[in-house]
Amino acid sequence: MAAHNNKILESHLEKFLDHLIHERAASKGTIGTYRADLGEFISILSKEKLELEGTQDDIYSLREYLRIVSETKNKKGKHLVSQSVSRKLSTVRSFLRYLTNQGIFQMNAARLIKSPKGAKRLPGVMSERVAAQALAKPDLSTPSGLRDLAMLELLYSSGLRRAELASISLNDINLKDGTVRVLGKGNKIRIVPVGEKAIEAVNNYLPARKELGKIQDKQALFLLDNGKRMTPGAVYHIVKKYFRGIADSGKAHPHKLRHSFATHLLDHGAEIRAVQEMLGHSSLRTTQRYTHLTIDRLKQAYDSAHPRSE
Repeated sequence: MAAHNNKILESHLEKFLDHLIHERAASKGTIGTYRADLGEFISILSKEKLELEGTQDDIYSLREYLRIVSETKNKKGKHLVSQSVSRKLSTVRSFLRYLTNQGIFQMNAARLIKSPKGAKRLPGVMSERVAAQALAKPDLSTPSGLRDLAMLELLYSSGLRRAELASISLNDINLKDGTVRVLGKGNKIRIVPVGEKAIEAVNNYLPARKELGKIQDKQALFLLDNGKRMTPGAVYHIVKKYFRGIADSGKAHPHKLRHSFATHLLDHGAEIRAVQEMLGHSSLRTTQRYTHLTIDRLKQAYDSAHPRSE
């Protein structure tokens, strides 16, 4: 019976992913994660001979799946953190809800299982000093150095994701008005302010853009050294390059610049709703993570300076 049921799951997996693409405008990254998680889910069910019937009794098989996932170790020999296990369970819930809505299952038993609780990790943030040091590193006598500074300034100035940065076209950025139009998660378009330093850096880069090899994508704002459009992977490596060797920079990556953008705005009194809109968060709760970082920094400043703090 288990093998038969797993064939049903396999036969509807691609239909479910198509549903996410067309009905929810899911990104390629989201689809890739769902495909990997559900492929693992179906594989575990088959290997352990676990059955799903689309009834409340499925809860026993689902709990066994969750136990196996929780005990699985990664390449470094460590168990998955609770957030990763919760994500996998959430993916399974979505898939089984789809099967229930399609009339293939009678009910979604996964909704009866609570996600594992764990300490919420706050996003990593670099100091303003560390950010300034990295932004001073690019060699502005070269086209690639001018490009890299413009990219770093935009990431830090506007809180963009690396994929958003790579997707910017020339007609998306308005240097006169100081705004950039980006295509975010779920194919949602938003307009984000661009700071004066970033505007200056982009203006300095544009004349040198044609020197980055034969331009193959005339609309792309940022180009690779071979003239092709910048890629999210290249953005990642460029950011790491400029933060390498800077004390207290930690594990630097594009998303850390995004975290720092949000935290530094709140540190300087920005209204949280405005920060939410600039980041493109659909939920205020997601943006509120950064207020915890700001409060922690205030507490540290208090403890180190106030005579009655001890």
